[in-house]
Amino acid sequence: MDRPSVTIHNTISVDGRLTGFPVDLGLHYEIAGEFRQGAVLTGSGTLTASAETEGIDLSGEDVDESVPRVEPHDPRPWLVIVDSRARLTRLSWLRGQPFWRDVLILCSDATPPIHLDRLRRHRVEHLVAGADRVHLNAALHALAERYGVREVRVDAGGTLNGQLLRAGLVDEISVIVAPYLLGTAQVHPVHLVDGLTGGDARRLTLLAVQRLRDDHVWLRYAVARA
Repeated sequence: MDRPSVTIHNTISVDGRLTGFPVDLGLHYEIAGEFRQGAVLTGSGTLTASAETEGIDLSGEDVDESVPRVEPHDPRPWLVIVDSRARLTRLSWLRGQPFWRDVLILCSDATPPIHLDRLRRHRVEHLVAGADRVHLNAALHALAERYGVREVRVDAGGTLNGQLLRAGLVDEISVIVAPYLLGTAQVHPVHLVDGLTGGDARRLTLLAVQRLRDDHVWLRYAVARA
């Protein structure tokens, strides 16, 4: 079975930053809802940063053994998290959200056995794909074969975006360009894509341009195969 189609969707500043400016989250997720998506793919780093912002304590592990009931035909997407290094030991704060049917963790052979035991004990869906780190191509194929996922929206930072692009696994890039220019204002800027070199450059084909509210612009690009 073919892998799912993959769309990176982010809100960026005019100079391609993901942080350091006011993000219109309502607009971001309004546009995200335009995409068909059987899964939302993100990284553990993105979620640990989100937890810190929201004041969620990630130390220890969940004590509530209750498991959300997943209906077979639930139309909501899976929240799929790349977490080979077991950074997320608590997941109840995510599993209780109404935006997705449940959480699914992507692990590797290097994931500590104690963490795999924890996931099994809390009955958290997980896939092991790859040796030292998650093999993204194999993981995407497994999502299609085992869970019937046909479309994936990536909601992540530059690290995971870059890994997917280098592996030739991205079909479309969707960016909402916010009317902000940061320049060197940020000490540690977060970019749309990290880790690409000149040899990794991808040719993009413009699919659509749409002006949105408050001077935002929505751009959609098809990504040429490597």
